[in-house]
Amino acid sequence: MDNVNVVNSYHISFNTYLIEPMQHGKKLYSRVYDKNGEYLVERKPLYIVRNSCNVLGSNYNNARTLAKHFFGKEKHKLPIVVSHDYGIPNVFFPLLSPASPNNVWIGLHAIINIRRLQDFTEVTLKNGKEYILQINYASFCAQYVCATMLQKYAANQRIVIQNELNQPLDED
Repeated sequence: MDNVNVVNSYHISFNTYLIEPMQHGKKLYSRVYDKNGEYLVERKPLYIVRNSCNVLGSNYNNARTLAKHFFGKEKHKLPIVVSHDYGIPNVFFPLLSPASPNNVWIGLHAIINIRRLQDFTEVTLKNGKEYILQINYASFCAQYVCATMLQKYAANQRIVIQNELNQPLDED
């Protein structure tokens, strides 16, 4: 684990690219790929996602509710809006069920290329590094499209709210 910082907490931002589970001894930790390097966080990926939502002004259940409202209750592996930064939704999506200990979370904003590799998917992130993900290419693309749709929906919702706030009040 050369050049990997070990930390006991981490909050998702637009600097966060990917969060994957990593077995460390008998505990499940997270390896976070970030604009500033890699971190080994002494927490599970879902904990980082939940805690980030809480710290950044929302909560995980509300983020899931927004996604379910948009996609419908039957959709699984929902992308979520972790936060808004300057009005831009920061969307992360799970590759597996969020409850799975093998789940990887990836930031929509971090992806610059996607390639099919046999039974897996290779993504190139903003840092120029390529990562091979243990997910079928078609499944990854479906998750990517859903995350993109949620980002667009959340951004449009912000615009609607801002427009409503800027409307003059009727004086009767």
